[in-house]
Amino acid sequence: MNEYIFFTSEGTTYPPKEDKYVDNCQLLGRAKGYTSEEAKKNLLKENPWIEDVGFDVDRIITEQIFIAS
Repeated sequence: MNEYIFFTSEGTTYPPKEDKYVDNCQLLGRAKGYTSEEAKKNLLKENPWIEDVGFDVDRIITEQIFIAS
């Protein structure tokens, strides 16, 4: 199976020494699947908090990090 990481550009964080928002990417997790779509389904099944906290699953960005031979 292939392995993928999933992230989104939704959301902001606070830097440690500032009281301002910082726009950045949020790493949501990694998952395995034969295709990116299958891996995304596995990610969301194993991590229901992603949808629960309001991330738009249609905006999730996927990058393959391991290709099974």
